Amino acid sequence: MSTVETEISGGVGIVRLSSGRKNPINPDLVKDLSERIEEIKEGEEIQSLVLTSSDDRFFSIGLDVPRLIDLERSEFRKFIREFNLLCLDIYTLPKPSVASINGHAIAGGCILALCCDYRYMSEGKRLIGLNEVKLGVSVPYLPHKILEQTAGERTATEMIYGGEFYSPEKALEMGVVDEIFSSEELLEKSVEKARNLGRMPGKAFAAVKENRTESIKEKALERLEKDVDVFVELWFSEEGQKRLREAAKNF
Repeated sequence: MSTVETEISGGVGIVRLSSGRKNPINPDLVKDLSERIEEIKEGEEIQSLVLTSSDDRFFSIGLDVPRLIDLERSEFRKFIREFNLLCLDIYTLPKPSVASINGHAIAGGCILALCCDYRYMSEGKRLIGLNEVKLGVSVPYLPHKILEQTAGERTATEMIYGGEFYSPEKALEMGVVDEIFSSEELLEKSVEKARNLGRMPGKAFAAVKENRTESIKEKALERLEKDVDVFVELWFSEEGQKRLREAAKNF
């Protein structure tokens, strides 16, 4: 059973995360989402992407800590490496992308949203943020630089150092999200934005997007193995394991 659901609407590929009530990120989700992103990249009938959730309570809670916590180091390293490459594929997709954040976007869930060109968020009791530091692990280079590029260095520093969660209104003020809509309007507005951008000449759009993403892509690939090694070491450290196992109880 796939952990993502896909439909095509007027040239827009709508991909819904559906790996469980909180959409935890695990090897199955990474594999399935990677395949969908590749299909959208290559699909001539698809001009743009909307990434959202099948459950309006959670866009994604982030890494599937209860499932991942007991993996062998080599298995976990493989997973983290593949997740980093998936994020890079979304960020560099040569077509427009919109994250339609209809629920909480936490840690890795926030990272998936950051990798899209635009972020539209539902109003109400939703939160977004990067709490990795509180769990004893790191925020990799790619999302760090995307956040700087999107919202500025000071906002990136505040979010990554502090590990706090933010309301839609605060995230909009910080420049982390681009628009806030009612839950009833959110997907419609997200698809509308993606469809309008998808009407641009495809090769021209891909070229201007490459101008924006290329330098970060090159550095992220150069640092990939180091980034993965650092994350793995922190994950398996005594402090990391203690904090992660405590977090897993409340997952």
